[in-house]
Amino acid sequence: MINALGDVETRISRTEGVHGNPIMVVKTMIGDSGSIMDFMERFGREDLEELLRSLDSRIDDDCNLFIRIDKQEAYQGKVRLARGDDVISVRIRVMAFPARCSVASDVAREFLSNSLAKKAQ
Repeated sequence: MINALGDVETRISRTEGVHGNPIMVVKTMIGDSGSIMDFMERFGREDLEELLRSLDSRIDDDCNLFIRIDKQEAYQGKVRLARGDDVISVRIRVMAFPARCSVASDVAREFLSNSLAKKAQ
């Protein structure tokens, strides 16, 4: 997570999977919008386009945007959408007023569109 998000404080908890396999859950929180924007801008053009295409299915009723990034790529310092099961799950609270899924989708769509436009320059 540090490779993907930068120098962040993490909390680790241990749990078990359905079949008794050990699972380590590593959590962190980024509170400032600048760090979130820096993280999102590390995605490549193709991933930003995929996020835009699938945006409506990624935002819940609480205005959370869910993204799964590739854990192995993150280990190498790259931020890419996951195509497999070895993932880092990211939840981003989209600031929307009023706090509705449709408004959050519009806010996120505008941000992603702007990020794509910057990549094109």
